[in-house]
Amino acid sequence: MAFKDYFQARYKLPVQIVYIILVVVAMGLSVPRLFMKNQPRTRANTIALGMGAKSLILIGYELLSEHTRSLKKWKSLKAYTIINFLEIVFWAGVMGLIFQANMKSCKGTGCYLSWGVMGVAAVLNQLAVWCFLASWFEFREFKRSRNTEYKEERLDSYQMSNKSTV
Repeated sequence: MAFKDYFQARYKLPVQIVYIILVVVAMGLSVPRLFMKNQPRTRANTIALGMGAKSLILIGYELLSEHTRSLKKWKSLKAYTIINFLEIVFWAGVMGLIFQANMKSCKGTGCYLSWGVMGVAAVLNQLAVWCFLASWFEFREFKRSRNTEYKEERLDSYQMSNKSTV
């Protein structure tokens, strides 16, 4: 089994569903930290909410443009690849910021919740890597087949023009 066989398009939908569930979990673990007393409200407490909302919007774009007939005109494998690459960077940023805040000061229930968010962000980061590689292989295959079809069309038209001159 080749490396790229692990990243086939048929696995994308189940992985994206797990991704959505984990984003909601990360956001759900972040909300209680905002309302806890005697806890400082920092960017580390709210970053998972912002990144989660962004991820839900972007994964929604991918799912809707891929699986809805009326929205297929906005489907772009190149955009999927770029979006999934950026998701890797964003969730790594969430992990880094929460880790930095936890090392600075971490107390009580809020500490456990923030470590939980960081763990979920780590899993989301790895799923984003998988989604990036899957969309990248799919985009490369699309380009390869499109270029092959284009070359075949040019060859056919060239052969047709030579037949008409003979």
